[in-house]
Amino acid sequence: MQRRAFIATFILIVIFIIIQELKFRHYLFEEHSPIAGCLPNFTAALLFIFGYGLIKYPLTMRQTMWSAVFAVMGLVLYEFAQIWMPGRVFDWNDIIASVVGGLVAVGIVYLIKDIH
Repeated sequence: MQRRAFIATFILIVIFIIIQELKFRHYLFEEHSPIAGCLPNFTAALLFIFGYGLIKYPLTMRQTMWSAVFAVMGLVLYEFAQIWMPGRVFDWNDIIASVVGGLVAVGIVYLIKDIH
């Protein structure tokens, strides 16, 4: 049951990312929403944590926490590395979105593990 919930959640995240990149993000940029720029960081944290969870299933909550920490740290380090990348922009909102995405992913995993 839990593995199915992990798979379903992962598929929903991938579908949301596709919709977001094809339609929704463009709309948000047109509306000048600050969410548009940091939405990929939020969804990347979810994707990394659930992807790792599917590869290494079953995960304990401790392993889930560590995967979230490493996923968020990687996204934050990448954001800081953009300071030295031509054509890239450092943004604190992206860091906040990565942290929030990690927390949301851990919360979802906690809810899935609570389902028996």
